[in-house]
Amino acid sequence: MKQRNRGRILRVKLGYNPNSSSVGSLIPTFLAFAAGATALTVLVANGFNAIDKHIREKKKNLTSEEKL
Repeated sequence: MKQRNRGRILRVKLGYNPNSSSVGSLIPTFLAFAAGATALTVLVANGFNAIDKHIREKKKNLTSEEKL
């Protein structure tokens, strides 16, 4: 009976699967951070808008004597 040539394992790398894309596993994380950054930006912009509106209303209600 003829013996088959079998391959050998030369080295084992732990921690990742060399047959899968490491970039593909990072895409959901990137999308989550992007969505969070967008939501935070909208909240900060709305806060600045509310503060600006409050300041403009106070300035509008001042009399000419109070402005000096």
